[in-house]
Amino acid sequence: MSFWQAFFAVIIAWIISELTYLQLDFFQYTFFNEGQFVLTSLFKFILDILLFVIIYATIYFSIPRLKQWRTRAKYEAAQKERAKEE
Repeated sequence: MSFWQAFFAVIIAWIISELTYLQLDFFQYTFFNEGQFVLTSLFKFILDILLFVIIYATIYFSIPRLKQWRTRAKYEAAQKERAKEE
């Protein structure tokens, strides 16, 4: 499960990144401009990677909990149904 969990987390994080913060002009960077290294581009690149890692980690650690949340919701719904019957 961990390979598929990591695979789907990467795909979903990439899609979220492409549709949200990577659409901003701030993240359109080049490392070299007229033969000179641009230091602000390095900062933007590191920020881009950190945002991706945060999104990835959130999704990666949420995937196993989806089944648990679904089961808990079913259990609570059943408890409420039992309470109504009594």
